[in-house]
Amino acid sequence: MDIEKKTGKHPVTDEHELSKFGYQQQLRRTMRGFSSFAISFSLISVITGIFANFHFGIQQVGGLLIWSWLLVGAGQFLVALVMADLSTRFPISGYGYQWSSRLSNAHLGFFVGWLLLMQFITGFPGVCQALADTLYGMGGGENNEWMVTGITVFVISLITLVHLFGIKLVSRVNDFGVFAEIVGVILLIIVLGAAWLISGDLNMSNLVNSTNFMAGESAGFSAFALSLLVGAWCLTGFEAAADLAEETHQPRKIVPRAVITSQVSAAIAGFLMISIFVVSVKDLTILQNSDNPMVLILNTRMGAFFSTFIGIIVLLSIFACGVASMATATRLIYSMARDHMLPFSNFLKQVNPTFQTPRWAVLIVWALGCAFVVVVRRLDIITSISAVAAYLGYFGIMVATLITRKEKSEMEGFSLGKFRRPVRWMSLVWTLVVVAALTIPANRMGGINETHLPAKSTFIALMAGIAVYIFIIRPRIRRGQAGPP
Repeated sequence: MDIEKKTGKHPVTDEHELSKFGYQQQLRRTMRGFSSFAISFSLISVITGIFANFHFGIQQVGGLLIWSWLLVGAGQFLVALVMADLSTRFPISGYGYQWSSRLSNAHLGFFVGWLLLMQFITGFPGVCQALADTLYGMGGGENNEWMVTGITVFVISLITLVHLFGIKLVSRVNDFGVFAEIVGVILLIIVLGAAWLISGDLNMSNLVNSTNFMAGESAGFSAFALSLLVGAWCLTGFEAAADLAEETHQPRKIVPRAVITSQVSAAIAGFLMISIFVVSVKDLTILQNSDNPMVLILNTRMGAFFSTFIGIIVLLSIFACGVASMATATRLIYSMARDHMLPFSNFLKQVNPTFQTPRWAVLIVWALGCAFVVVVRRLDIITSISAVAAYLGYFGIMVATLITRKEKSEMEGFSLGKFRRPVRWMSLVWTLVVVAALTIPANRMGGINETHLPAKSTFIALMAGIAVYIFIIRPRIRRGQAGPP
C-alpha cells in the first residue's frame, strides 16, 4: 500500500521501503491500526496478568501494590518510547534482533534475538496451560494433571492451526479476543464502581496499607521490590507490533503508535482495576488470606453470574495472548533464519506461498510447546525463563542504542529527537533494576522447592545460546554468511 511520503513522481510503497533493508516482501501485509494495537495489547493481557498475579503482590505489600504497579508502568513507558523510536527507523520483522544488529553488530544482535526468542518460546506453553487450568477450573472438575496437559496440547495445536492459515485469520481472532478483554476491563471498572456508589462501602485506607502477609508487619524494601514483579510480569509484550511490521500497512506510522498506546492503556487499566479490588473490602487481610482474591471480590460484590461472565472474558483474553505470543515468536524466528542466524535456517525461513506465513517457524514453536508440556510437565521451570529473558533482551537493545555509531538522520514519523539519549539511559537502568528484582530475591515459585529458579533457568537457556553462537553462528558471521544484508 502507498504511504504518504513520495519520491519524485512515484509513491513509495511499504514493499519498496522494506527492499531498502535488503529484503523482498514475503509475508502478507493485511494488518492495520487496530490489529497492530491488538497484537501488543493481547500479549500484555492485563486482565489475565492481574488475575494470575494479584494474590502474590497483595501478600507482599498490601495496598501499596497499586504504587509499585505505577512505578513499573512508568519504567516500561520509557522502554516503550525507545522501541517506538526504533520501530520508526527499522520497520522490520525481528525487531530487537534487527535493531541491535543494525545499530551495533550481528554478534550482539544474535544474543538479543536469542533472549527475546526464549521469552516467547518459554512463555507460550505457559499461557496455553493457564487457559487449560482456567477452563478446567470453571468446569468444576477435580485436579487432574493429565487432563490439564491434554487440554494444553489441544490449545497449542488450535493456535498453531490459526497461524498456518495466515496473518489475516490471526488478526481477526486476536482482534476479537482484545475487544472482549477491553469490554471486560471496562465492565469491571464501571460495575464495581457503581456498586461502591450504591453501597457507599469502600475503604480508601487500604491504598496506604503496607502489611506484609507473611511477616504480619509493614512491608520492607525487599517486599516492595518483590511486588514490582506483578507489573514486571504483566507489562511486557507491547513491542509485539514491531515484530509484525512487515505484515502491517504504513508501519512507520502505525507500529510506533501501537507500541505506545498498548503500553499506556494497559498500565492505566491495570492501575484502575487494582485500585478497585484493593478498596473493595473492609479488611485487606481477607484478600491476603484468600487463594483466589479476584473471584472472592467478584462473588461477594456481583454474584456468581458476573464472576462466570468475567471468567469467559479471561478465557478469551488468554487465548488471544497465546495467539499473539506465537505470532511474535514465529516472526522473530523467521527474521533471524533468513539472515542464517539460527540452526536449520534454510527450513525455518521458508514461507508458505499460499498463506504467506512462516510455516516451519510455526511448526517448531508448536513442537517445542507440546514437548515442554508433555515432557517437562512442571512448566514453572520453563516459564520462569520468560520474564528474565525479556528484560535481558530489553537491556541488550538499550546497550545497542547507546554504543551505536550508526545513528541515522531523523525519519518521518515518531521520534524522541533530543530526548533520545537520556531516555535510553533511563531505560537501561530500569531494565537492570527489574532483572535484579526477578533474580536476586530467594523466593520459591509455583511450589517448587528451589530458590532463585528464574535466575538458574535463564542461565541454562543463555548457556544454550552461547553454545549455538560459538559452534554455529559466530563462524557464519566471520565468513560473511550470516547477519542482516
